Amino acid sequence: MFQTHRTRLAGAILILATMLTSGCSGVATREIESARVEVHHEPLGMNAKGYPDASIDATGAVKIGSDSLVLSDAQKARTLHYREAVLALVDLSLDKAAQMTRHVMARTVFAMMTGRLDSMEQKLEKQGLALAHSPAFCAALDDVKQRQDQMVQSVVNLRPYVYVSQQDVDDCTAGRPYEAGI
Repeated sequence: MFQTHRTRLAGAILILATMLTSGCSGVATREIESARVEVHHEPLGMNAKGYPDASIDATGAVKIGSDSLVLSDAQKARTLHYREAVLALVDLSLDKAAQMTRHVMARTVFAMMTGRLDSMEQKLEKQGLALAHSPAFCAALDDVKQRQDQMVQSVVNLRPYVYVSQQDVDDCTAGRPYEAGI
């Protein structure tokens, strides 16, 4: 009888913990959605060592430091095209993060209670790496690279602020580590 009571108590605690952490998951999902809205409405920040911060706003206008660049309509179209590619990559990342968040909390509580937290951490790391090397992510990264190159051909002042190389895209596709700074 003691074992049955203890099992029921453990089950009740697990259910309660799962319910509580599901609320945390909802909070995390709301924070992710809030970040998405903010990213889409705020200027896209860019930085480079030794250079003032730069940004591209929702119209394609560019600021470097406190100076606004005078751009032709074609140049604005290129900067806006690049901004849209970066936001698409961010959206993809946030969508995948939200999907992972919905399941992580309950799984983590279960892993803590069963003594499998280490294996849970390894699994989460693998899921994160899988996202960063998924075909959709690598294709979006390649799109950023292509639009970045088109933009800096048109707006040379932004060349120091772009970091995605063809090697990054190739490494993404091949499943190798890469450091594409956007």
